[in-house]
Amino acid sequence: MFKFRRPVGLFLCGGGALGAWQSGVLAELVKQGLHFDAVAGFSVGSLNGAAYCYNKTGELRQIWRDMKPDNVLRFRPRYYEMPLELYQQDGGSLSTKLNFFFQNRLAKMTLFSNQPVYNFLNGWLAKSGSQFPRNIKFYVISHAVEMKLPYIVRFDGSTQSHNLSFIDALMASCSIPMVFPPVPVEEHGRRYHLIDGGVIGIATINLSLFEGCRTVIMIGNSRPSDLDFPARGPFGYFERKARRMLAIHTQKIYESRVFIRSEPDVYLMQPPADLNLNLLDFDGRKCGPVYDIGEAEAQAFLRNLEQENR
Repeated sequence: MFKFRRPVGLFLCGGGALGAWQSGVLAELVKQGLHFDAVAGFSVGSLNGAAYCYNKTGELRQIWRDMKPDNVLRFRPRYYEMPLELYQQDGGSLSTKLNFFFQNRLAKMTLFSNQPVYNFLNGWLAKSGSQFPRNIKFYVISHAVEMKLPYIVRFDGSTQSHNLSFIDALMASCSIPMVFPPVPVEEHGRRYHLIDGGVIGIATINLSLFEGCRTVIMIGNSRPSDLDFPARGPFGYFERKARRMLAIHTQKIYESRVFIRSEPDVYLMQPPADLNLNLLDFDGRKCGPVYDIGEAEAQAFLRNLEQENR
């Protein structure tokens, strides 16, 4: 296998059910012998990162194949009074500004309970103990609504942190606005609402966490064409907005590589084609084949690197 310059960092982007593709990529990279010294992720990327820290990437295939919508999405609408603001470009007509105003109000409403996800995480990870089998730095990224900034919790070889439990940090990172409730956290006498920042776009996440690394592998779940993703289906409007923001985040995160003083080689992996899967398609019949596509893409990635460096 191609030898990467060490230390090696891994950044895992979000993307809901599209994370099945990322899981396939990650599991195959690990199977081929690649290991990482630092991992960071947001949304479903944080769950895949947790799987790596606990040496559970071999279980990801079956998890996605067994996925059922009812096991993830339990309808329970609620409204949260918090200063959440979505990303908006400057300018626009009056109708555009009014539309944005109502979007912000809707974003404070969540449609589904987060209890099924909590139950899954507690059953899958919490019982594995507080120490990671791998000695690794793991950064779980969410977004603090009141601060309008990324909220990063570092776990250094174990699930211990100064302010948030491991499971709460993962849940916060996956708390997609309008889908799952925010996760509260107390810090310095203040209370914050933590959400998945991947579809917000207020503050940009970057690769500065990997300062000192000589290689960074970034696995996204979106494609540049998602900037113009068409609205389709009952959640079409949400899908279009979320896919656009994920594509913007992925590009900006990748561009931030130029600010890392250790000048690592940065490889960005993205789906080679439309996966024919929506963010909330938590259905094993769709996610299983997408996992296989990710697995094949990882094999092609490593094969191409071998050929280029002969």
